[in-house]
Amino acid sequence: MSERQIIMSETVLILRASKWELTDEKSGEIRKGCTVHYINDYQVETPTAVGDAPMKVQASDEVFTEIKKNKAPAIYEIGTRTKPGKEGQATVVVTQAKFVKTFTLAQAR
Repeated sequence: MSERQIIMSETVLILRASKWELTDEKSGEIRKGCTVHYINDYQVETPTAVGDAPMKVQASDEVFTEIKKNKAPAIYEIGTRTKPGKEGQATVVVTQAKFVKTFTLAQAR
């Protein structure tokens, strides 16, 4: 049986990508990764909240390299997949990032 991955795709505004490294306190193992902060077009207005809340997800080194090359903030087409996280809870991981266009805030007058 071959492994099959379903990759979800969406257009997002990537705000930031950062690499991290830490030492596991129990095992002493050095863990490395990349975190991406982005917003998409999903917005839920409630009586106590309005606007877009940035999402924070893990990403591959290849994604970090692509974002570093094209900069952030910017619009990207991303591919995501899920993997088992802590206690089996699904965790979203960005596996692809294709640069679409730059993003800048308009200057205040």
